[in-house]
Amino acid sequence: MTYKIMRRIIDSISTKVILMILILVLPLNLIAIIQANIIIGTMEEQTRKSLQSFAETYIAQVGVRMANAQSLLYYFLSDSDFIIMKLQEENTYVYQSMKYKFVNRLKNMASMTDSADGYFYYIKKLNDLIIYDNNPSESKHVYQLIRNFTTEQSDYGGKTGWHIYQSNEHQYLLFIAKMKDDIYGGWINLDPLKAKIEKELDYSDFSVSFSEEKEDLIDKETIIVSSGTKGIYLNIYLNRAVITGKISVYQKVLQIMVFLYLALVPALYVFLRFLLILPLKKINYAHRQIQSGNQNYRIVEKANSVEYREAYQSFNQMADNLKSLKLENYEKEIAKQKMELRNLQLQIRPHFLLNTFNLIYTLAQRKEIAAIQDIIIYLSDYFRYIIRHDSELELFRNELKLIEGYIKMVSIRYSGNIELNCEIEPQVMYVRVPPLLIHNFVENSVKHGFKQGKILYISIIGKYEDNMVTFYIKDNGIGMDETKLEKIRKLLSGDIEICNLNSHIGLLNSMKRLKYYYGEEANIEIFSKYGEITCVKVQFPYSLEVEVYDETINGQ
Repeated sequence: MTYKIMRRIIDSISTKVILMILILVLPLNLIAIIQANIIIGTMEEQTRKSLQSFAETYIAQVGVRMANAQSLLYYFLSDSDFIIMKLQEENTYVYQSMKYKFVNRLKNMASMTDSADGYFYYIKKLNDLIIYDNNPSESKHVYQLIRNFTTEQSDYGGKTGWHIYQSNEHQYLLFIAKMKDDIYGGWINLDPLKAKIEKELDYSDFSVSFSEEKEDLIDKETIIVSSGTKGIYLNIYLNRAVITGKISVYQKVLQIMVFLYLALVPALYVFLRFLLILPLKKINYAHRQIQSGNQNYRIVEKANSVEYREAYQSFNQMADNLKSLKLENYEKEIAKQKMELRNLQLQIRPHFLLNTFNLIYTLAQRKEIAAIQDIIIYLSDYFRYIIRHDSELELFRNELKLIEGYIKMVSIRYSGNIELNCEIEPQVMYVRVPPLLIHNFVENSVKHGFKQGKILYISIIGKYEDNMVTFYIKDNGIGMDETKLEKIRKLLSGDIEICNLNSHIGLLNSMKRLKYYYGEEANIEIFSKYGEITCVKVQFPYSLEVEVYDETINGQ
C-alpha cells in the first residue's frame, strides 16, 4: 500500500515539476555562486598584475630620471668653469663670468636629457645659491626647501641622496649631496607625474602616492601594489568594489535566492497541487467516466477559480450535449471531445504557470503593481479563451488580442527585449480560426528563438486572397539547422512518427486541427536558417462571403 502511494506521488505531474525545478535550477545557482567566486578571484589577480606592471613601468621612468640627474650633477663637479668659479674668493667679474658660462652649459646639458626638473649648487664661502629650473611656474614651491637646506643652513638631518619632501601640498623628489661645505642637488616635481598616472588609470575609486617605504598593508577592501627604485616607492590603492562590486552583489543575491528557493519548495508543491493539479484531475476523471459509458456523470464539486468553474460548467454542458446527439454522430463527437481535452491539457501547463507565478512574485517584491495587473489580466483572458466551449472556432481578432497580451507579459519577463509587428489585412480579422492556433506559434518563437542580449522581433502577417487565408509567423531568433528542419518537415508530412510524445506534439496537433476544420487543403510549412530567421506558414481555404462579413461586423 505504501509503495502504491509513493508511486502515485512520484508519477504526479506536480512532483515532477518540483523535482525538475530542483534538478535544473538549484545546481545552476550553486554553479553560478562558485563561478562568481572564481571570476572575482581572477579579476582581482588580473587587476593586481596589471597595476603592478603599470607601477613598475612608471617607477622605472622615475629611476632613469634620478640616475640621469645624478650623472649630470657629478659631471659638472669636474667642469673647468665650475672649478674656476669655486676658487674665487669673492663675487668678482671673473666669478660672474664663470657662473654665467656654468649655468648656460648646465641648461644645455639638462635640456638634452630626461632628468631632473631643476638643479642647484650652493657655494658656501660666497653664500651664493645657483638654481637652474626648466619650469619655474611648477617648481617655485621647492625653492624655499632648498634655501632652508643651504643659505639659511637649516638642519636637513644629514640626509643625502634622494628623499621625498612636502611643501604647501606639493610633493617633490629632492636629491641632496655635500662636497666639503658646498651643497648641491636636484629635484623632480612629483605632482605632474602623479597627475599623469591618475589620468591613465581607468578606475573610479583609487589613489596614488609616493613614499620612501614599501607599502606592505594587507586590506580586504583595497587592492594595493607597490614598486620602487633607489628607496623611492610608487604605491597604488584601488577599491576592490570598483572591480568586484556588481559581481559581489550578484553573488549575495544568488545565495539568498537559493535559501528562499529551498524554503518555498514545499509550499509551492502544495499550492500548485491545490490550484492546478487537483482540478485538472477532476476534469480527467470526469472524461474517463464519460469514456467508460457513464453518460450521467457530472462534476458537482465547486471549483477554486473562475477558469476551472467555467471548465466544469463546460464539461457538464458537453456531457448534456453528448447524451442528446444522434447515434450516427456519436463516434465523431467523442473523437472531437478527446481532441479538445488534449488541447486543454496541453495548454494548461504547470511549468508555464510556475514561471508566470515566479514572475508575479518578483514583480510584487519590486512593487511593480501595473505589471502584475497586466499579467493577471492576461492569465484571466488566457484561461477564459482556452476553456470556452461555446464555439469551436474563434474570430482571429480575439486571438490577436490574446497574442498582444502574451507579448506584453513576456516583454516584462525579458526586460522589453521582445517586439511584435502585425500586418493583418482587414478581412483576416473576421476569419474564424481554432483557438490558440497562431498563439502557439508566437509562443514557440519566444521559447525557442529568444537569445540573451538580443531583441527578438516577431512578425505576424495575415493575407486573404482567392478564398485562401495565409498566416506568416516570423522571428529573427536562433533558427534551426537543416537536420532539425528536415525532421520537422517529415513529421508534418507523415513520413516519420514521433518517438517522444512531448516532442513536437503541439505542432502535429495544430496540423490535425487545421485539417479537421478546413480539410486536406490546409497545410503548415516551416522555413528556417540557423542563426537568422524562422518562418511558419499556415494556410487554409476559407469562404468569406459578403453577407457573413457584414453580419460579423454588425453582430460581433
